[in-house]
Amino acid sequence: MSKKENVNDPKKLVQQQFGKHAEHYVNSQSHARGDSLGRLIELLELKPGARLLDIATGGGHTALAAARNNANVIAGDITHRMLTTARNHIVAEGQSALDYVQYDAENIPFADGSLDVITCRIAPHHFPDVERFVREAARALKPGGKFGVVDIIAPETKKAAQYTNNYERLRDPSHGIAYSIPDWHYFMFTAGFDVLATEHTVSRQQVGVWAARIGCDDQTIERLRVMLLQAPQEIRAWYEVIAQPGESKYVDVNFNIQQAIFVAQKRA
Repeated sequence: MSKKENVNDPKKLVQQQFGKHAEHYVNSQSHARGDSLGRLIELLELKPGARLLDIATGGGHTALAAARNNANVIAGDITHRMLTTARNHIVAEGQSALDYVQYDAENIPFADGSLDVITCRIAPHHFPDVERFVREAARALKPGGKFGVVDIIAPETKKAAQYTNNYERLRDPSHGIAYSIPDWHYFMFTAGFDVLATEHTVSRQQVGVWAARIGCDDQTIERLRVMLLQAPQEIRAWYEVIAQPGESKYVDVNFNIQQAIFVAQKRA
């Protein structure tokens, strides 16, 4: 597989990007201990023994939290190295009863109505077809089953959404599209879900740390800083940009990534 072919295949690009940086996502504080993780588990109100599939498990943090709440967890990811790294992390944390499956989030390898809960945290913006992912989740869940998602969100205005998605893509070429809260509500409603809860949250980041996690070079990191510092006021307000002196010759920039937590239930 050539580099050019990988660029043209978003799923291969995701595997390439996350395979290279798998350990960074296990150690990422925003993934491991972000406010959205505990809140998602609370909102799901997991029942003991619930059969739960964690899609795009990444570092395995959501799968681990669900297992600690007595769910029967299957952790899945499209990237083999990411899945192996997640398993090593989860086992090291004392949880050995999980199952692991490598699969594509848009083609869930489980029978219709076979799962009680599906979770997916900070990943759908990498999926080429988010609507199909949501439909697949609805198919695999039992009637009354719950669907819990956390993801980056975009502003509702088209121009601002385009800017924020381009910004994310500069940092990580495997970024697809982050959608607005109304977009997510539409995807869920048309797939057969009733939205039970929607909560807005933020993930506080520093550009240098955030970009280095995915392997950005110094030139790209500086471009990312400049894009925030010179952004239109609507974008600066969206990201809540604050510039602070850094240890390097550059000025580092703190900002908020806007996220939303959704919990929905499959209609009977």
